[in-house]
Amino acid sequence: MVGMIFFFLFARTIMGDIPVLVNLRSGALVFIGTIIGGSLAFPVHTLHGFFTRLIDSLKPQPKTVEDLINQITVLARLQRVAGLSEMSRKINAVPHPVLRRGFQMILDNYDSPRVEMMLGKEINLYLDQLQTQLNVINRVARLAPVFGFVGTIIGLINVLNHIGNSAQIGQGMATALLTTFYGLLFANFLFLPIAGKFAEYIRREALMLNVIFDGVVAVCDQRPPLEIAHSLKSYAEADFSMPQPQPLKKRHRWNPWGDSASPQGLAR
Repeated sequence: MVGMIFFFLFARTIMGDIPVLVNLRSGALVFIGTIIGGSLAFPVHTLHGFFTRLIDSLKPQPKTVEDLINQITVLARLQRVAGLSEMSRKINAVPHPVLRRGFQMILDNYDSPRVEMMLGKEINLYLDQLQTQLNVINRVARLAPVFGFVGTIIGLINVLNHIGNSAQIGQGMATALLTTFYGLLFANFLFLPIAGKFAEYIRREALMLNVIFDGVVAVCDQRPPLEIAHSLKSYAEADFSMPQPQPLKKRHRWNPWGDSASPQGLAR
């Protein structure tokens, strides 16, 4: 919204006084039509989860990969020193639900292969849900120019109905084209930036989930805490670059965009 305001101010500086660009009815037609059209393509529970995740993605991220590694290391050290009973008291304070679920499996005496299978399944389902929610904003971004063009067609029909009044033709044509302008403006200044922000949120979540998976499996294998911390340190160094997908051998790395896609391409 701030970007659109600056764009209007910039356009006014370059082109002079252009009050015709401010038309609340045209903007409301494009915006409301786009939201309704995008909402009809997805079930209600997907939309509810999307808005919840969208708010989370727009907030500053308080936790870093290093914080997550420290949590795993502390829990691993607690397991070796104080045993599972003491670790069970600390699990409820773990903020990440997948990490909490992984250590709960360790408390339930699951062996390492079963932890890998069940935790990997939960991570895959979680990332699939995030990708479905990202499709919501991508669909809305594609629909904004379409509804802008629909508004232009409606305006042109209105102009043709008053073709006999030459005084209203120019103003009617300007108003008709204004909806296309709003459609492009909403798509490029609002919906596509939100899609890019959400794609970055998914990238960070995938990185966090890789840390959780390797950390929980390492704790289940009863590896020393210092060794776990060193093995997970590479993820902290890759905090701003997506880990490359690796072949499915013993460990699987989750890349939410597949082998060739990227967050930028997914946002488009």
